[in-house]
Amino acid sequence: MRMAWDQLKNLPVTTQSGSPLGQVVGFIFDPESHALIQYEVRHGNPLSRKILLIATSQVVGITVERMTVEDSALTATNAERQRAEAAEPTLTSLASVRKD
Repeated sequence: MRMAWDQLKNLPVTTQSGSPLGQVVGFIFDPESHALIQYEVRHGNPLSRKILLIATSQVVGITVERMTVEDSALTATNAERQRAEAAEPTLTSLASVRKD
C-alpha cells in the first residue's frame, strides 16, 4: 500500500497495547539515501509543542486509520523526555523528544 502525505498527516499513533501517542505531523528524511528515518508525532493535545521522534524500525503497521508502534516506543520516549529536561535532546535512532 502507498500513502500520500495528505493521508499520513494527522494520522493517529498508538502503541501495540493501545496507548495513544499523538498524531503524525512530519518526518525526518535522509536526502543521501532517500530513506525515511523517523516520524514526527505531536504528543498530547493538538496545540502541544512536544514532538516525539519515532524510528521507522519501531513502526509495527500503518493503515488509513492509524499508525501502530511498538510498546517500547512509549518507554523510549519517556526516558528521552526525562533526559531532555536536563539537556538539549539529540536526534537518535530510537524514539526521542524534540522541543520546538
